[in-house]
Amino acid sequence: MDDCQGGPVRQSGGAVFRLATGLRASCLSAVDGRWFPSAASIGVALAIVGTIALTLQHLRFERDLALQSAAREVGIRATILAARLDAALAAAPRASPAGVLRQVLDAHPDERLAEALMVDRNGLQIAIDPPEAVIADELTRAGWKWSDGGDEGGVERVDAGGAGDRFTAVRTLPAAAARVAFASPVDLHLAAWRRAALATVTLLAWTLALMAAAGLLYGSELRRKRARIREERARRARIDLALNRGRCGLWTWDLQRGHIVWSPSMFDVLDLPDRPGWWTIADLRALMHPEDESLEGIARLAAERQGECVEVEFRMRASDGRWVWLRKRAEIVEDEEGGGLSLVGIVFDVTERKREAEASATADQRLREAIEAISEAFVLWDSANRLVLCNSKYQRLHNLPSEAVRSGVRYGELATLGGLEFAAAGADEPIAAGLRSRTYEARLSDGRWLQVNERRTRDGGYVSVGTDITALKEHEEQLINSERLLLTTVAQLRQSRHSLEEQAQQLADLAERYHEQKGQAEAANRAKAEFLANMSHELRTPLNAIIGFSQLMGSQTFGPLGSQKYRDYCGHILASGEYLLQVVSDILDMSRLEAGRERLCYARFRAELAVSRAVQDIAATAREKRIAVAVDVGADLMIEADPAAVERILTTLMRNAIKFAPEGGAVEIGAQAMAEQICFYVEDSGPGIAAEDIARIGRPFEQGDVVMANGMKGSGLGLAIANSLIELHGGTLRLGSRAGEGAVAVVLLPKVQRGARAIVLAQVA
Repeated sequence: MDDCQGGPVRQSGGAVFRLATGLRASCLSAVDGRWFPSAASIGVALAIVGTIALTLQHLRFERDLALQSAAREVGIRATILAARLDAALAAAPRASPAGVLRQVLDAHPDERLAEALMVDRNGLQIAIDPPEAVIADELTRAGWKWSDGGDEGGVERVDAGGAGDRFTAVRTLPAAAARVAFASPVDLHLAAWRRAALATVTLLAWTLALMAAAGLLYGSELRRKRARIREERARRARIDLALNRGRCGLWTWDLQRGHIVWSPSMFDVLDLPDRPGWWTIADLRALMHPEDESLEGIARLAAERQGECVEVEFRMRASDGRWVWLRKRAEIVEDEEGGGLSLVGIVFDVTERKREAEASATADQRLREAIEAISEAFVLWDSANRLVLCNSKYQRLHNLPSEAVRSGVRYGELATLGGLEFAAAGADEPIAAGLRSRTYEARLSDGRWLQVNERRTRDGGYVSVGTDITALKEHEEQLINSERLLLTTVAQLRQSRHSLEEQAQQLADLAERYHEQKGQAEAANRAKAEFLANMSHELRTPLNAIIGFSQLMGSQTFGPLGSQKYRDYCGHILASGEYLLQVVSDILDMSRLEAGRERLCYARFRAELAVSRAVQDIAATAREKRIAVAVDVGADLMIEADPAAVERILTTLMRNAIKFAPEGGAVEIGAQAMAEQICFYVEDSGPGIAAEDIARIGRPFEQGDVVMANGMKGSGLGLAIANSLIELHGGTLRLGSRAGEGAVAVVLLPKVQRGARAIVLAQVA
């Protein structure tokens, strides 16, 4: 352990603390000298061979890339020079081709190649640059035939014999009906690659030499290290034996690398089967209890102590899932060789001591909770009459502050601290030394009564239990008051009974008169309904005659009337008769609805059908007043209801809207689907309805003030009939308006009739 010792140093303030425990790897890790050098040598040899092979492969790959790049460059430059040469020949057809070739090459020295040859269509040489160039011989040896043209689009690599390989490119000159060939030595393009390859080989040789030197140094160091390891093994065996017997372990945390090393005994404390060479903070965080001090906190505490030994307790999870309590003592040390900082410490297993302390604390807590749960005031005094323990009831009884309870107040100081005195003599004194126990009742100065039971303990103190009997004392007085109140209550009950009997007789008389008046009202309502039915029938007979004869006279079936005024009078008679017949029909329908004789025939149909029929009924009137009618209803909107009743409801609302809309106004009718209802609405641009008229115009024979002011005709039954039909369907009618801004009528009907007596689910076309 000598290598692990060092003087304590202060951790720098801004550093990130990372916890590690156990011995350092250099102290506890063992190296087997029999196999490690052999494996290392083999690894080094393989690394050298692999490095050489990779270097050669890389050089070959770079050479291929250089050749490909050079071929592309020669092809591009040959194409550019051929295009320029062809353009120059076309511009000067009488000039010498050799002169034009030299002129083009001299004009672009950066793009010219090593050799250039121009031949005619028969392969005869026209010009060559430079004069000593051997490109013609190279092409001949390569098997080039000028008659077929060869591969004129690319670049070929031609063996020039002793002069080395060359890149050769042949291009056609359309302006001169000739060809031009260019050549460039391959070695010229590989010059840069050779320089890079030489540098790479030189660097590889130096690297291998350095590796060989390092291997020699490593072998020498390894022999010395083997001797240290044998000595360290013996010393570690003695330390491990002591740690295992004492249920403790050593921790070393390298703060620079974040490595945490444990001694083998530490793994035995936690019964961990896996024993890694070193831990990380993340590995140990999974074993730490989340409620205990973290590893970072332990390191920070050790740094703040400036080299002092710190002591902390925490829990770690064992292999079987249980929590093991550990106490750690550690300090920060500095490595004498490397200068690195480590947190070195020893850890003890204190689980058994913790269990005993927890058991004692649990028992004490249970005792305190049991005392607190007692319904009486409980207090324990020692032999010096000093308070040891009491519950909150005793504390509230004597108005004791919490500080006095914790400091152990004396018996004689209760009155001074709480401001409370006993009214009974002797109650404010402790039990006499010669008495074993006593029981007495005492009245406090605030009026409360206590029954106190006191008993001596073996150590000379005593236990006192006080029961608040104030309620019992007050109950005695309340019994007397209750008896007096009971007699008074009996007298009041007798009086109340007499009053109730008189009220019951009055209620019976009122109920009898109510039934009589109800019968009279029902008889009057039936008489009204029968009268309306009879009168409607009596009125319909002459009205039908009036309407029929007026139609005959207006059509002049039996001859001309002689004057246009007579025909106008017949039209007025016909209109008045039809209006009166409609009023009579409305009265008869209203009487049937009020009598409950109206029956609905339900069917499933499209809402669009009822809306379209209502629009057709008022179409003629709308055209007369030049009122625009807008319809907004979906074609797939279905409803279960009485089709005729729904049509009549919508027709009534549309007639009212047309009647009140001004000349050239607008009326809109539509339907929308809601959750379980269908919403029909009719909106007009008329004068609107006053707020005070909205609540009454739905009743029979009721009309708004606007109708009377404008002189418009109407019985006031149309909206009442529509409202009754809506209620028969289980729906509601809502009216909304602002004076001068128009009105809107909203009808809410159920999509599906539930609980109806008869529902005919027939598709209505």
